Amino acid sequence: MIIAKIPFSVIIEWMCLIASILFIPKNLIQKHWRCFIPYLLIVATLETFSYLIGRVIQIDLNKHILYNSFLLIWPIFHFYIFSKVILLKSANFLCLIITIAVLISYFFEWFSFGFNSYLYRTDTFAGGCMVLLSIIYYIGLFKQDEYHDLLKDAAFWFVTGCLIFYGTTTAINAFFEELVRIRIKGQVSLRYVIINIFNIIMYSCWIKSFLCLRNKQIYTRA
Repeated sequence: MIIAKIPFSVIIEWMCLIASILFIPKNLIQKHWRCFIPYLLIVATLETFSYLIGRVIQIDLNKHILYNSFLLIWPIFHFYIFSKVILLKSANFLCLIITIAVLISYFFEWFSFGFNSYLYRTDTFAGGCMVLLSIIYYIGLFKQDEYHDLLKDAAFWFVTGCLIFYGTTTAINAFFEELVRIRIKGQVSLRYVIINIFNIIMYSCWIKSFLCLRNKQIYTRA
C-alpha cells in the first residue's frame, strides 16, 4: 500500500538515477556527465526521505530545513553542467558570476528571514538563472558553424528539460505563498502538484540525455 502511494515524481527520480548508472559510459571523455550519478542519488534520497517522514512515519520535522540545505547544492550542480555544455568561450566566467550571485542571495535571505522557512526568493532567482543559461546555450548553439543533430545531442535534452522545468517553476515561485495556500482536496498544495508534473518532464528529458550518451558511445565504437 505504501509503495502504491509513492508520488510518481519520486519514482522518476529513482528511474533517472538508475538510467544514469546504466547508460552514462564509464570511460566517457566528458567527465562532467558522471557527476549526475551522485547528484541524482542525493535528489532521490532526499525526496524519498521527505516523503517517508511526511506521509508514512509522520515525524514532526520542519522539511524547509532539508530543502534549504539542498538549495545550496542543486544550483551549483546545474551551473557546473551549464559551464560545460554552453558552446561559448565566456561560459565558465558567466557561470561563476551567477554562482556567486546565487550564493549571496542564499546567505542574505537566510540571515534576513531565518532557516526555518523556505528560501523561495533564492529558489526563484536560481531558477531564473537556469532559464537565462538555457537561452544562452541555444544562442551559442546557433552560432556554431558545424551541424548538430539536436535530437541525438545529450546536452540539448538536458538544457531542454531544465528550460521547461525552471521556466515554469520560476513563474510559480513568484506566487509561492498564494499557491501554497491553495489545497487540492484539502491536503496537497497546488504548487506541489504543478512542480511534480514538470519534475517528471525534466527527468524524462535527462533520461533521454543519458540514452544519447550511450548511443553515441556505441556508434563511436562501431
